[in-house]
Amino acid sequence: MSRSEESSSQPPDPESQIESYDHSEVLDDSSSDTISEELQHSPEGCLNWRVMPPDDLLDLTMCSNDLKQKVRTLLLGITRITFNDGQLAICVSNRHFDNDETRIDLEIVQRESLPSKLMRITGYLRSKIWRKIVLRKINGMDYEVEKIHHNDYGIDLTFDGFNYRVVNFRKEFIIYTHDSTTAHENVLRHVFFVFANPTPLFYLDLRGIQSENFDVPTKLVGLYDQCRQCTCLAIGVRKNEFVEQAHKTLEMMAELKNLNIDISLTETEFFSPRMCQIDHLNVVYHKNSISEKNFLSLNCETIKLWSVTITATALNLFIKKWLKSTEKRFRYLEIPIIYLDPDDSDQNDIMRDLDVKKFDDLERAVFYKRYDWNYELNCTGQCRYINCRNGVDIIRSDGALATIVSSSSFFYFYVWHERFPEQPKDHVPFCDD
Repeated sequence: MSRSEESSSQPPDPESQIESYDHSEVLDDSSSDTISEELQHSPEGCLNWRVMPPDDLLDLTMCSNDLKQKVRTLLLGITRITFNDGQLAICVSNRHFDNDETRIDLEIVQRESLPSKLMRITGYLRSKIWRKIVLRKINGMDYEVEKIHHNDYGIDLTFDGFNYRVVNFRKEFIIYTHDSTTAHENVLRHVFFVFANPTPLFYLDLRGIQSENFDVPTKLVGLYDQCRQCTCLAIGVRKNEFVEQAHKTLEMMAELKNLNIDISLTETEFFSPRMCQIDHLNVVYHKNSISEKNFLSLNCETIKLWSVTITATALNLFIKKWLKSTEKRFRYLEIPIIYLDPDDSDQNDIMRDLDVKKFDDLERAVFYKRYDWNYELNCTGQCRYINCRNGVDIIRSDGALATIVSSSSFFYFYVWHERFPEQPKDHVPFCDD
């Protein structure tokens, strides 16, 4: 007897049916049962589904453990993970096609607890009456999942001659739960099991972690090599309660090279030794301060500090530190918005005991050519030209030349690795003065 004949001959019992809910229902379209059965009963046909988008494959893996194991054999890989106030976005790429990835949004929604019997009945009714809400297994746990379909569209990007396509995005999953922390852990365990390629993530963004989930980052990084070996991290330290977790996360990421950090604390300075030796550092301070000792310990290729409170003496000592060194890695320090400490705010102290010279067009070009680091794609970003005509120059004993451009609201320190780089074509010289 078919399933439809059984249901017509017997009235449904919501409670009994919710316990025997058939997880082989996969997609919302009419071909879902066919897809599920073919994958379950034809292991050799699994390769035929390699062309399915990762969001559809993720949907399949939430239907049965057998499907989860089969999709795992495709060795798709997670390229980047982003947290944003309860919403988790993962980008998945087949490692044989690295220039193509699909973004999957998973929103975790906290619900008030209901009695277990009532929860099962209401869940069943929702899944039958509103077909976009289905019951799925995530890491072995039952969840109500709402699926939202979006139009398929892509973004084509080119960096350093490398073509990159991001499919942003086809499907969104809303996961309803009574325990958001456990749901985050189950979702992460599920996706890392299913998309099992061991290649490290390109990018990990933890800035949107909510206060009730502060321990999620350390568990995430601690469990998976793909995260520990990720070279590019964005993290927010906005509550004192998260400081310890942020330190643990940074310490575990041994391969970290590029760090984008947002600091907004009260009466506390956040600083990690991991900030000192990376390649590219971008910090938004929100008027938080950095001590002279920590500032002078920075030994990065590029440093960008936003809205930082700092002393004039610290800036002076940073310049002198560069003058005494022979290292050639450092490129620039940028502080687009600066707040000088009221106890040490004399701008003349920045240039104290420095032998500076005015601009000479025989020594260097007018515009300093620099590249922003694109943290999301973890690669060199767009080129920018900085007008240094009104800056002052200093020359190191080995002949290296640097320019200081400063005022009461900003401070820039650029090292000219190439004294006459390409200049902007639309530059109008008489507008400089």
